[in-house]
Amino acid sequence: MAQLALRISYDGTDYHGFQWQREQDTVQSTLEHSLRSLLGPGTLTGGSRTDRGVHAEDQVVVWDGACPVPLTRLGKVLNHRLPLSIRVMAVGMVPDGWDPRRMATAKFYRYQIWRGPVPANWARFVTRMDEPLALPILVDTARWFEGRHDFSSFRSTGSSARTTIRQVFTSRWDVSQGGRTLIYRVGANGFLYHMVRLMVGAMLEAARTGQTGNIAHALTNPGPTTRMNKLAPPHGLVLERIEIDGKWFRSIEEG
Repeated sequence: MAQLALRISYDGTDYHGFQWQREQDTVQSTLEHSLRSLLGPGTLTGGSRTDRGVHAEDQVVVWDGACPVPLTRLGKVLNHRLPLSIRVMAVGMVPDGWDPRRMATAKFYRYQIWRGPVPANWARFVTRMDEPLALPILVDTARWFEGRHDFSSFRSTGSSARTTIRQVFTSRWDVSQGGRTLIYRVGANGFLYHMVRLMVGAMLEAARTGQTGNIAHALTNPGPTTRMNKLAPPHGLVLERIEIDGKWFRSIEEG
C-alpha cells in the first residue's frame, strides 16, 4: 500500500500556525478541506508544526486517504482550489504508514530582518528592526549554537518533546546590502517549541546590549533558571526545507 505525499509552501501570515485548531484557520485545516472536497475522507500529517504567522518554502505533508485523481493533474487541481497563500509544489507516493515528522533527518529555517523601510514584496516575510546592533556579536554568538547541546533554556512552556538534546548542523548570520538585510540560517536534527525564535531573540538582545553572558550561561547550564524569554516575532521566520531520505519520497514536479 502507498499514500500520497505533498510538498507545499505557504505564507503563514493569515493562519494560526500549521496544525489544526478548533475554530481557527490553519494551514492544515485549509489544505485538508480542499483535499477532502476533491478526494474524499482522509487526514493530513505535516513534517513540521510551524507557529502562527510562520512561513514555509518546502514543507512535507502526507495524506492518509484515497487519491482517485491522477498524480500528474493533482497539484494543478489543488492549487486551483486553494488560496494563493498555500501552494502545492510537488506530489508523490510514499509507503503506507510513512510519517514525515518521524522520517525527517534534518530541518532548516531562516530568520529575516530588514533594517530601514521595507519593500512591499518583503513586508509580510521580514521583521523590521532599526535599533543599533553590534553585528560582530550576532555573527559570533550564532556559532555557539552549533553542535550537540541541551536546549531546554531555548524552548517555551507547553513543549511535549521527550528530550531537549538537539544537534545543530549550521548556525550563522548572513549580512548583506551594507547591513540592511540580516538573515539567520539554522539547521538541526529537530527543534523545540519556539526554539529558533528564542535563539534569535537572545542573539538580538546580546547585539543590542553587548552582553553575551546569558547565552553562554544558558548553553552550559540548561534549565528553567536560565530560560530565555526574548521571543523574536513570527513573521520573520521561514521553514526552508525538511530533509528526508530521497528513496522514500520521489516527487513529481508540477509545471
